[in-house]
Amino acid sequence: MPTLTERLETDYKTALKAQDRLRVDTLRLIKAAMQRVAIEKRKDTLEDQEIIQILGQQAKQRRETLEAAKQGGRQDVAEQATAELGLITAYLPQQLSADALKQLVEEAVKTVGANQGQIMKFVMGKAAGAADGKLVSQLVGERLKQGSPT
Repeated sequence: MPTLTERLETDYKTALKAQDRLRVDTLRLIKAAMQRVAIEKRKDTLEDQEIIQILGQQAKQRRETLEAAKQGGRQDVAEQATAELGLITAYLPQQLSADALKQLVEEAVKTVGANQGQIMKFVMGKAAGAADGKLVSQLVGERLKQGSPT
């Protein structure tokens, strides 16, 4: 099974040959972000987990762009952000359901106690790129408001 880096590189070359402008531009941005992180970490190659983190950041940026474009009435920008988000999410692991995340939050509360930061760290570590931080934070907040289980 090819690594995520190999998969991105192969898809990039394929998109170049097919002259798929959107895919080429999106993959080029992802590759640039990967290169920046590799330079920061002083590594030649990144692990798949690090790449998933970068892809998550890229997806988050597109969601924010999409939201801003909708509020600003910029349909063209919204369409491009939606298309780019679709391409990026294809490389991300399947997102966990809210129920699965709630179970992870419960497990975290039992393991680390009622400390929001510790719970977030625990859940995000276990989810490994398969959960949106905003949703996890919301679920942790709701769980902590309930108090300790009886």
